[in-house]
Amino acid sequence: MRPGLVSVIIVNWNGAHCLPACLAAVRSQRYDSIEIIVVDNGSTDGSVADLEADPAVRLIKNGRNLGFAEANNQAIAVAGGEFVLLLNNDAILTEDYIGALVGDLRQDEKRGSASGKLLRPASGNNGPTIDSVGHVMYRNLWPTNRGEGEPDGPAFDQPGEVFGVCAAAGLYRRAMLDDVAVEGEVLDSTFFAYLEDVDLDWRARLRGWRSWYDPTVIAYHQRGGTGLWFSTRIQRHILKNRILMGIKNDAGPWIYRRLPGMAAFTAAKGLQVLVTRPGALLGFVDVIRLLPATWRKRRIIQRHRTARPAALEPWYEPYPYVRKIREGRLGRSRRPSRAEPSVKRPT
Repeated sequence: MRPGLVSVIIVNWNGAHCLPACLAAVRSQRYDSIEIIVVDNGSTDGSVADLEADPAVRLIKNGRNLGFAEANNQAIAVAGGEFVLLLNNDAILTEDYIGALVGDLRQDEKRGSASGKLLRPASGNNGPTIDSVGHVMYRNLWPTNRGEGEPDGPAFDQPGEVFGVCAAAGLYRRAMLDDVAVEGEVLDSTFFAYLEDVDLDWRARLRGWRSWYDPTVIAYHQRGGTGLWFSTRIQRHILKNRILMGIKNDAGPWIYRRLPGMAAFTAAKGLQVLVTRPGALLGFVDVIRLLPATWRKRRIIQRHRTARPAALEPWYEPYPYVRKIREGRLGRSRRPSRAEPSVKRPT
């Protein structure tokens, strides 16, 4: 591991329309010590040819789409940096992004991850909106991106500790990634995609690591759009991953107080999926199939945790059921209300 080096890891799957801008922004960083690793998950749009012709990119080629989690694990295994930046191919960094976050992690040896302000680009007459300013974990185990969909403003300009960061443009201390790996995996490959970064956040907190939000630097993240989110395959993964994440990480006497809300929310989401994407209910079948391996991982995680359950309780926030029902967006509109604190600092 080379001190100061940042390993920028980008997973690509048919990203010819967005990958060049992403790579250009990485090369424009004012922080000099950077290596670029791209993992291609079986792209068929010609983007691989461009990557093969780029001598500054270390390319890992997969013959098929192995998923976001497994592809990132492949790159982390060969990365040489003291820090690792997981970067989506549709994200564009401003030029001080990496340098500022490296500085944030160096300020506190227990900061394991950091993120700037992730914005969605302006559209029409509307200015940029928040994509993510850190993660929120609700008591019913529904994780969200703080501020998602809200206009950018002073409410999101306060730096501080957050539950975790979005892996669309999250910087991680390599020592933390190695510390929380389970059975050799930093990201759980059974998740395939979605919520694997929240699972990583949770395991890091159980080991005493902290996460930092820095609003002074910005990345623009386009995302795949609501059509991708509502696809049957993605909804199946989200349903599965949320349950597996809770099985692995949740513990302590307070879990019994959360169980009714967790069960009710899961039932409501199941009913919603039954009406809109019935095929996604196979996520419950996936949970049963993966339960033995997940329980084995839970034993490892809980045996090695250093944080007491009470230390995590302040991070589990009440779910705004009334507002979500009024919006008709149960579990989809991933934004906390303005009334919620912009940054939490549990004692």
